[in-house]
Amino acid sequence: MITIDFRGAGVVVTGGTRGIGKAIGLEFGRAGAAVTLTHRWGSADERALREEFRQEGLPDPRIVESDASDPDAARALMQEVRGRTPSLAAVVSNVAFAKTVAGIEDLRRASLELSLRYSTWPILDLLQAAREAFGAYPGHVVAVSTDGGEVCHPGYDMAGVAKAALEALCRYLALRLRPEGVRVNVLRPGFVDTASARATFGDDVVEADSPRRDDLMLDPRAVGRACVALCSGWMDGVSGQVIAVDEGASLISPIAYLTGRGWPGPARRRDPGEEGG
Repeated sequence: MITIDFRGAGVVVTGGTRGIGKAIGLEFGRAGAAVTLTHRWGSADERALREEFRQEGLPDPRIVESDASDPDAARALMQEVRGRTPSLAAVVSNVAFAKTVAGIEDLRRASLELSLRYSTWPILDLLQAAREAFGAYPGHVVAVSTDGGEVCHPGYDMAGVAKAALEALCRYLALRLRPEGVRVNVLRPGFVDTASARATFGDDVVEADSPRRDDLMLDPRAVGRACVALCSGWMDGVSGQVIAVDEGASLISPIAYLTGRGWPGPARRRDPGEEGG
């Protein structure tokens, strides 16, 4: 089993106090990183979050209230991280916000601009703030996206456009930062039961009584592991890529899903300590 060691290195995960962001932060904590997690005002139970880290024998994360859409907040965040650790190994941009769309009358420029400010542009603000604080860009940058730029989910118009823009921006950033030795990649998680998913699609959708629901549900820890692997140095040949983390669920034909014909069955989850896991 490969051991990944981030001891002495700082890692920032925005939107890192719940769901996928928290799973990513925990995995970096398990690898020894000095983890900083951000959240919006009043959205995190900081005591419970620290306790979750302690139960696994991990150091307390630094938890910071920070507005992802504000470049001044990004600079303040990176200065605070610089005061805690002399180096910054990785930045993970996980914040997303968008208004749901019920009909074409909800497609407004102001709503799109809001989504772009929160879901697309923060990765650039974070990079510029990191260079200002540390004198260099972090070696690894990961943006968390969705398949909403290619698949049309109900009410997801604004988020889908913002995520598509995020993926395009990351490809360009990967090329522009290549001479600096920076790797920029995008992760597209599969279907994860998170507060964000419930707020966007509704509890009834997330909890839908489908015989194959569990086959499509993804453990957020799988996303955390993929993120740590991308930032570990072992995958430095990968940059500018959009990587699906869904245990192959996106490869399944809608016909197979609806009829059961050719359905491969649930993915086998490997134990973290299992050989080959």
